[in-house]
Amino acid sequence: VPPLPPLTTSSVFAIRSSISIDAPKQKVWDVLLDFPSYGEWCVVPTMTRSQRVISDHDKTPLLSQTPVPGRRLRLRLHTPPTMDNAGTKSSTVDEILTHVDDANFRLAWRFTTPACWLITAERWQVLRDSGPEGSQTTIYETWEFFGGLLAYLIWFFMRAKLQSSFDVMSRALKDRAE
Repeated sequence: VPPLPPLTTSSVFAIRSSISIDAPKQKVWDVLLDFPSYGEWCVVPTMTRSQRVISDHDKTPLLSQTPVPGRRLRLRLHTPPTMDNAGTKSSTVDEILTHVDDANFRLAWRFTTPACWLITAERWQVLRDSGPEGSQTTIYETWEFFGGLLAYLIWFFMRAKLQSSFDVMSRALKDRAE
């Protein structure tokens, strides 16, 4: 497997999660890229509640939800990340899809803000065979790299909740794909 492309952000810290899924890579990839269905399988209280590919012009969901590099992705999240729905505010953030690599099963996006000195974030999700090529077991790995001044506060106040959210998301993907 080729190494990850260089990150577009410099990071202060990263959150990482990995899980073994008893399903072929293509099946897991199809679940991962089916953004409109996230509300069905991500029903466990986790950080991401929905994902939609949106228009650059008016920010409405596109008819085609096929992820393509350069398109905007709107995430609806719990802020701060929590495992509990009670009393949690929801917010939306817009990201830019940077990599959609069907051949190597890699997906990435980055947070967009004019104040990149304040906060940057870049998310990678990668699938690989756990055994020989064509294995029926897939390793799902995901990382989010945080940079900028606010990254230090996120690390201090939210790192544990972010880690828990990433682990729950990995488990939900596993449950859906298996």
